[in-house]
Amino acid sequence: MGETHLNIVLEKLARKFGVTVTSESVKVPYRETVTDTGEAEGRYKKQTGGHGQFGVATLRVEPLARGEGFEFVDRIVGGAIPRQFVPAVEKGVVEAMQMGGVHGFPVVDVRVTCLDGKFHPVDSSEMSFKMAGSLGFKEALAKASPIVLEPISELVVTAPEATQGDVLGDLNAKRGRIQGTSSLARGEVEIVALVPTSEVLRYAIDLRSLTSGRGSFTLTHARYDPLPAHLAEKVS
Repeated sequence: MGETHLNIVLEKLARKFGVTVTSESVKVPYRETVTDTGEAEGRYKKQTGGHGQFGVATLRVEPLARGEGFEFVDRIVGGAIPRQFVPAVEKGVVEAMQMGGVHGFPVVDVRVTCLDGKFHPVDSSEMSFKMAGSLGFKEALAKASPIVLEPISELVVTAPEATQGDVLGDLNAKRGRIQGTSSLARGEVEIVALVPTSEVLRYAIDLRSLTSGRGSFTLTHARYDPLPAHLAEKVS
């Protein structure tokens, strides 16, 4: 219901049950993707006392449609990378995607194509090609015009008709896009809007203030959209 309600519950937990609760702000699940194509060679070479590590993988990164996730394409010909090591390249790419891209957020909606590579009959191993895949992906990603994606929520607000203007103005200030309004019984209106999730983390408090406690809302995840460049700098 809001911050005051939460604080009362936390205080009661501490007083009645001796339970100390650690709370922190909700983290917005930003993601990254690419808008162009980038190619790079991932080279991993390490020489130790015994066998060394050697693996080279040339990768191309390109965008997929929103929501399509990840696709790995094997274009290796002529044994440039032995068949048993190609899955290791993909594993290195997947781990690099999960670790975060240029802006530090998990990468989604990309196709990665393994184009070429090099191996050593003694020093090549699964680990060396996994590292080559990771290094090649990071470099190709940086060349493919990466952008930050922000989660967009569908917000459905029910509020007294007299407060409709204030609620709409607040949603516009939050970068919201109004999808529709309709009149309900008892002098209420329903407002449907698509709003960046980061803008409505404390919406219970905002709506209570706008409607003197007479408004209610539901919030569901809708999709991911590109985050404006000037805001991407602030969240990176």
